[in-house]
Amino acid sequence: MGQPSILDFLSQQGGFGLLVLLAIQFGAQPLLAKCFIEPGTPTTSLVLGSELTKIAGCLCMLHVQGELRSAFADWTLRGALVAAGLPSLTYLVQNICTQLAYQHLDALAFNVLNQSKMVSTAFFSLVISGRRQSRMQCVALGMVMLGGSLVSISASGADATAEERTSSSFGLLCIMLASVLSGFGSGITEWVLHGKSRNCYLFSIEMAVFGVLVLLGSLLLNLTGDSGKLREEGLFSKWGALTIVPVVTQGWGGIIVGLITKVAGGVKKGFAVISGLVLTCLLKWFILGEVLSPLALAGVPLVAASVYLHASHPISKSR
Repeated sequence: MGQPSILDFLSQQGGFGLLVLLAIQFGAQPLLAKCFIEPGTPTTSLVLGSELTKIAGCLCMLHVQGELRSAFADWTLRGALVAAGLPSLTYLVQNICTQLAYQHLDALAFNVLNQSKMVSTAFFSLVISGRRQSRMQCVALGMVMLGGSLVSISASGADATAEERTSSSFGLLCIMLASVLSGFGSGITEWVLHGKSRNCYLFSIEMAVFGVLVLLGSLLLNLTGDSGKLREEGLFSKWGALTIVPVVTQGWGGIIVGLITKVAGGVKKGFAVISGLVLTCLLKWFILGEVLSPLALAGVPLVAASVYLHASHPISKSR
């Protein structure tokens, strides 16, 4: 009881261990998806696996910390619907778009464009919660949009085939939609949970459970293209022995992000994201042997600098 837990150890020195884990997951996730997910694998099965992993992970952490009973002591369905209903729906659709983007975008392009969610988060935070941005943060938001534009041009270069440009365009559409939904879900969550001290793991479980229910309902009601695959060959027929790897890392990555937000704050999370971008570059270079285009080389440091600038110049509290 007196010995520090693994989470306590990872949370030491401003959550340094958690930041390292996030950087590794963030940088490696697109490559893991491309390596271990067979083309044509139903997206629904990947999202379902990720959500179930998140539920299992949160329950495990609550049990390890001895908070399992206390977290559910005053739990009610009405309270869960109020707190996690709409956010769970937005994050579910966001997760589907993210999985599609993983499979249709270059790994580096995905990671850089994924930062556009900072813009949507800032926008919906202002509209829904009234949280303003400092001048330097506004500059940073402009930088991230410019960097994203450079990489998007690089991702669908002029030397690509028609099929590759179509795939890249579809991936760009998916990641931009995911970014908008990320910002909207973040704004709604901030508004719903303002002034409340809901357990972080419990909130994640509630959103994941609602997401799984919506997912299963959409399959049964033929609201998704995977409904036909479910009847013909099953959702998991294309899963290999290692498909579980990117699914698990995606689920646990979501848990880690929540913990970092609570333990380390925005500045150190920005460092972790930057480290993830650098890791993607190194993996892309050393493992895949791909040469980065001049536009990508210009966009990556621009986005990295904007992430750090936004995190390190919050609006003055005295304002």
